[in-house]
Amino acid sequence: MSTNNSLVNRSKRRNAPLSCAECRRLKLRCSRVFPCTSCVKKGCAAICPDGHLTTGKGNRFVLANTEALHDKITQLSTRVRQLEDALQESHSKTSLEGHPLLSEELLQIKRPLERESQEDSPQRGEAEAAEVIDAVGSLSITDSGHTKFYGTTANAWYLLQNEEAEEATFENPQAILPTTLPWLSYTFPIGETVLESVPSVRSHLASCLPDAMEARRLGDLYFKHAAWMYTPIPESEFNETVFSRFYKGAGYADQDPDYSHKLSVLFMVLAMGSLLNVEDSMPSPDAARYYQLGRAALSLDSILEHHTIPAIQALIVMCHFMFLSNIDGPRWIVMGIATKMALTLGLHRDGNKWNLDPDEAFRRRSLFYELLTYDSWQSITFGRPPSLSMAFIDCQLPQAPVIKSDGDEPEMSFAAWKHQFAAHCQSVVNEQVFGARLPSHRQLMELDKKIRDFYLPPSLRVRGFGGNKADAVSPTYQQDLQSYCAFSIREITIFYMHRGFFATALQEAPEDPLSHKYAPSVLAAYNSACSYVGLIKSMYSQYPKLIARMWFYFTHVFSSAIVLGAIPSKSPSMKLARSAQAQLDTAYGLFDAVRGDPRAAKVLPVLSKLKARAAAAMSEYNASPTGSRPVAPNGASTTHDDEELGALQGRTRLISRKSPAASSPSDVSSQAGSSPRDAPDHSPTVTYAPPLPDYPAPMDASMPDAGPSYAPPAQEYVYPPYQPYGDMNNYWAPMGDSSMMQGNMGSAAHHQQMTQSPIDPGISPMQGHPHQGYAQYDPAGEAYTANYMHVGHNGAAGHIQPDPWHTLVAQFHNS
Repeated sequence: MSTNNSLVNRSKRRNAPLSCAECRRLKLRCSRVFPCTSCVKKGCAAICPDGHLTTGKGNRFVLANTEALHDKITQLSTRVRQLEDALQESHSKTSLEGHPLLSEELLQIKRPLERESQEDSPQRGEAEAAEVIDAVGSLSITDSGHTKFYGTTANAWYLLQNEEAEEATFENPQAILPTTLPWLSYTFPIGETVLESVPSVRSHLASCLPDAMEARRLGDLYFKHAAWMYTPIPESEFNETVFSRFYKGAGYADQDPDYSHKLSVLFMVLAMGSLLNVEDSMPSPDAARYYQLGRAALSLDSILEHHTIPAIQALIVMCHFMFLSNIDGPRWIVMGIATKMALTLGLHRDGNKWNLDPDEAFRRRSLFYELLTYDSWQSITFGRPPSLSMAFIDCQLPQAPVIKSDGDEPEMSFAAWKHQFAAHCQSVVNEQVFGARLPSHRQLMELDKKIRDFYLPPSLRVRGFGGNKADAVSPTYQQDLQSYCAFSIREITIFYMHRGFFATALQEAPEDPLSHKYAPSVLAAYNSACSYVGLIKSMYSQYPKLIARMWFYFTHVFSSAIVLGAIPSKSPSMKLARSAQAQLDTAYGLFDAVRGDPRAAKVLPVLSKLKARAAAAMSEYNASPTGSRPVAPNGASTTHDDEELGALQGRTRLISRKSPAASSPSDVSSQAGSSPRDAPDHSPTVTYAPPLPDYPAPMDASMPDAGPSYAPPAQEYVYPPYQPYGDMNNYWAPMGDSSMMQGNMGSAAHHQQMTQSPIDPGISPMQGHPHQGYAQYDPAGEAYTANYMHVGHNGAAGHIQPDPWHTLVAQFHNS
């Protein structure tokens, strides 16, 4: 009996832990009363006796084996973030200064613990810098010294013009003006104020106004077809302060600069109304005449000497007219003048600081953020720096009262949304993604998420797209156009962020770009291109006459088409190749529908060559018995293929070309409505530098080791609940765990799900959707970056870095 008891006691002693796991790891004496004394002193009593801290030098994951404590940290971090957001929203209502508890240092407290020490961060920064794509832009120089630069984000239309052998001549619409006025128009914007002793000039200019009925009709056309996008002067203000001044008995001999500047606003509104009169098959010649009269009115009292709010309003409407009339060079300069004038008037500082009347303060805020929005969007179009920076702005947003939708979501107007998007999101992207010092791929992914999470109110969601159901009540004409515009600016921003890494992935891994470390950028560029092409197709089908005159929508379609065509041309084995080819056909059809436009006539030959190359590459791939693209003899690529690869890798371009032949204004006017002239015999000279060596950057840890079958599954998005404007982190969250965004992309389970459900290569991901032209999933991220270019005194390139996108355009234009 005693023998059995001793065996039981010995077994219990054998099963009982001699010491806790942490004491055993550190070879410490354990008190064996749990939590033991050693763990209590070290502050890790919660893991005693079974848990232990992980080993390793500099390891900061001290709770790696304690899942419950990690969950608690996540909850606390989330709570801290919510309190910070609430504090920011509350404090912004009472003060324009930042709250001391919201400093950058304190905001970092909620960040998760890092495995590496702070001393290791420089090495990590150097590794990230190696992943940055070097890019500068496209610079053309004529033999007479005429120079034009388009940056890394410029759309393909402007890059195509820079590749032309001669300067385009579709600018500066001319009109027959009274003999005493043309000189006045030509003095804009640097002419001096007309002497007050010449009131006849002012009266003569005002006498060129149409009758009140015609002016009212053209004004209504402007506010219907144009002001839904940019509204520098609200319709009520226009009627009360501009229209009534010239059509309700006011004298024409007023010498006040405010008079001439408001007269310019009126002429510019009339020009826009004439330009967008969709009842006419072609824009009326009156559009160019009113435009020139508006320029002349601004020269009555020089804007360089007299700075007024009406002058800024006139300049913005003028830029909008030039935007729709393909007057690109002067438009950039005029917008710069408008921004400098706004800073001169102090519009960037909030009116409450001077105790201004609330209505006047609201007017100043609205005008300033219209200007900021236009400047921001124009910056992306040209690939040039914006003129306004949020670092110098404390003007409050002109927020209207927030109302609730039927689904209890906050509503806001298109104006309120675009102002917030430009201030809180677009400005950050312009500085961090499109600046001279560009982010790494990891940093770009964070900005990508910021754009996708930006809140979009229900009224601005395109009906039947992105999980948004068609409303029982159709939106108004302006609301429908605004919803298309809001979605397009979001998609095209994402597109331009990712296309540089897209080109790099296709160059470095043409057999399977989706296995490249920049696969998220390939997917993001493809998806945004498909979405944008489908969006404009739907928009054009509903409003063909209006959209045909808004060429800027087609310029981004052209950029999207280059990406879509590159996929089947360079990587026909991709699962997305056939659907990309189908979307390329859709893009071509859009330009073919407006082939009467001389600008479309310049694009169609480029897209025709791109379609032919894509079809040939797909045919070669399908005919190959091994299912791979044929290779040239001896394993070497042909010279043509080498040029293609170099173009896809991207080289910053320095283009030397002959100066355009001098032409008179009448020549320009006669050419503006004709088809493009034949290209001259000579071609522009393009200077390249040798490509940079490949950097030994490791595979991104968040990307799976994808094989050729790595294809995105079709999925839909839902609109998550709203959060305060200061954060806006709840837009376009993917449903379930089928997301290709952020960390989910790196999970093995997600990779298995995608490989088990690949897209049929013959089926477009947009099929089955209410809008057949749209993509239904939304992947994430890439970076698009640049380096400096040095040009010697002799005009030759000294050291030029590769730029994947610009030479991708040149490839399809010159090949």
